[in-house]
Amino acid sequence: QTVQVAQQKIPRSDRLEVCREYLRGACKRAESECRFAHPQDSVARHDDGSITVCMDAVKGRCTRDPCRYFHPPLHLQAQLKAAQTRATAVATAHHHSTTNMPSSA
Repeated sequence: QTVQVAQQKIPRSDRLEVCREYLRGACKRAESECRFAHPQDSVARHDDGSITVCMDAVKGRCTRDPCRYFHPPLHLQAQLKAAQTRATAVATAHHHSTTNMPSSA
């Protein structure tokens, strides 16, 4: 079981997937309703279709203008915080499962 946890790809908690429909100009949802990012053109995109979130903006203290990172709306900030909580829980569980194993020596 420990090996499975280590091999699972844990999504980065500072990235969001860009809305494919938005990229085509066809997303019918408002930015505040879509579960994917609707970034401005100035936001740097990654090859995997994701963008990096401005964690300073999430904390309410970004002073960059313009900022090259995505400033997510509140509903996506909640999604990010939930992902960070899950990632922390998985990392903690993995750490405890490997540190509590008896030594083979």
